[in-house]
Amino acid sequence: MSLVALLATIGAGIGLSAGLAFNLRLAAVLGSPLVATLVTFWVGAGLLLSLWALGLDGTRPTAWPLPWTLLGGVLGVTYVTLSLIVGARLGAGASTVAVTLGQVLGAAVITGLGWLGQTAQPPTLSALLSAGLLLGAVALLAADRNRGRG
Repeated sequence: MSLVALLATIGAGIGLSAGLAFNLRLAAVLGSPLVATLVTFWVGAGLLLSLWALGLDGTRPTAWPLPWTLLGGVLGVTYVTLSLIVGARLGAGASTVAVTLGQVLGAAVITGLGWLGQTAQPPTLSALLSAGLLLGAVALLAADRNRGRG
């Protein structure tokens, strides 16, 4: 694995945690996780449209994608909205680790069963151990959050 790719991915994860914190504040100010999600996606769409218009990726679509591939957008909206609803209760730390646990479990199922065009690969012991450790981390962070409220 490339060190640069690993560091970039860790940076993206840090960005997700910061994004959750920003979006939690936005939801508090706007009074609604749904409105905050809408604003977040408007801002993101504006940025992406600007980058695309500037030709920064150097490509243009040659065909319309298959409809089922657009479900990623539905999942993105669902992720942001649920993160705001749950993140306000669990805190950014436990919420972020719980999302990571969900990603590890989802990847294990999707690749394990060969869904969505992935090559079927059974989960490894390392993947299962990672999921177990993340589950423990979620439990510890959630318990710590509950102790802080008591």
